[in-house]
Amino acid sequence: MNPQAKALRRENNNREQELSPAARQGMTDVVVYLRSQDLSQLAQEEIRQDIQEMILEGEKRGETMEQVIGEDYRAFCDEIVAAVPRRPRLVRFLGIFGDLLPALSVLMGIWVVNKVVHTLLAGNSPLHLTLTVGEMISMVVILAAGIGAVEWICRTALDKPRQEKKGTLFLRAWLVLACVAAGILLPTVFWKKILCTLWLPVALVVACLPVLLSLLLSRRRDL
Repeated sequence: MNPQAKALRRENNNREQELSPAARQGMTDVVVYLRSQDLSQLAQEEIRQDIQEMILEGEKRGETMEQVIGEDYRAFCDEIVAAVPRRPRLVRFLGIFGDLLPALSVLMGIWVVNKVVHTLLAGNSPLHLTLTVGEMISMVVILAAGIGAVEWICRTALDKPRQEKKGTLFLRAWLVLACVAAGILLPTVFWKKILCTLWLPVALVVACLPVLLSLLLSRRRDL
């Protein structure tokens, strides 16, 4: 995150403490929803600041958050977001790419540690680590599942809760988890073809590169 957006987020977090508990909860949902929109981090915080100030002024007059911005928070946010110019396609891509990099770095770090431990337990030297096709597919599935989960949470943050039977919710959650688990575990079992072999120091550098690149991208004001 660039310094200006980080400073504004800190200011917004402090300012949010002045809201009533109900308004704070509502603002949390609004902020989560804004995270899913095609907005730079700075634009998100600027919109958040404007909404917070509106609510604070309203509460001084004895009004609730619903009375200030209306009961349909999503429609209110969509109207504001629609007035913000869309970012160029390349910038949007860089934003998505930058969000993925820290997670990729974590996955690569876990892979390195896992490979070193298993190699040592097998009595072999851990200086050369093999990456299989199945392991690569598993990492892609984990990243995709993580992105999907975060996107779903953000997109539905302002949706009204639907009335569903507990059994239906449980079955749906179980099916989703089963599919994700299968997508992660099965490739490592059936696709053991070696994709590449990395020298341990190189593997460590490769694991660190994504997070370093993410830090560089975060300096941009338009992301």
